[in-house]
Order: sequence, then C-alpha cells, then structure tokens
Amino acid sequence: MPRYILLIRSDEETEKGAMPPKEAIENMTQYYKDLTAAGILVYADGMHASNRGHRIIFPGSGSPPEVEKGPFPANELVCGFWILQTKTEEEALGWAKKCPIAAAPRKCVLELRPFVSMEDVGMENFSEDAKKTQEEGRKMQDEKLGFKG
Repeated sequence: MPRYILLIRSDEETEKGAMPPKEAIENMTQYYKDLTAAGILVYADGMHASNRGHRIIFPGSGSPPEVEKGPFPANELVCGFWILQTKTEEEALGWAKKCPIAAAPRKCVLELRPFVSMEDVGMENFSEDAKKTQEEGRKMQDEKLGFKG
C-alpha cells in the first residue's frame, strides 16, 4: 500500500514556540486516535522551533559541508507530521482534509506527499549488490516502523 507524509507547515507562531490551546490538543489527540483506529497511522511527531536546529549544506564538487544554526524562515519549515499508509492517494487526501487544524484561529497549511517506492526508483541503474542492500534495508525499516505490505 502507498505511504504518504502529511506535513504541518510552520508559521511565525510555531517558530516562537507557541503551544496550541488545550482544546486544540484534545482535537488533535482525537484525530490521532481516529487515524490509529482506521489502521492507517504509521507514525506521527512534532518538531521544536528551528532555533534548536541546524542545516547541513553540501556545496558540491567535493567541498566540505557547511553547518548553519537556526532559526530559519518560517515559510521554509515544517513543525510536525503524520506518516499514513492508505490504499489510495484519495483516501490519504480525505484524511488530511479531516485534520482538526481547520478550527485553528489562524491559517494553517498541510502538505501531503507520497513516499518513493522501489518501483518508482527504477532498479535498472542498481548493481545486484545495491538492489539487495536496498531491498533488505527497506524491509528492515518497514518492519521497524510497522508498515504493512
């Protein structure tokens, strides 16, 4: 079954470290329960504001990586996510539309994106060893995270 990541985009308030009110937390907890009961939630979590993060930039041409300390512009960030496994993209989109952030006092943006499957990659450019390593690694990750099929 296809897997999707549902990203919660950051804004100025989340970047200030503002926590949602109690009612919003209760609504999100119910959404979490609903996703779990439907058997489609694989994992969910939130992130601290970007002032606690770093960017590691690889300039290319063999140059060493550069590290930038946050904060970063809010419009470039996410503050949380859900990983869903659904039968179709339409099903994942339907669940995204049910997210209770619609009741938030300010504009909130979610972004739904599919994960790349092994079939998407095109295995013709992989050596037999690379194919085996990728397949075993994906299988181990899937089992660890509880992905089905």
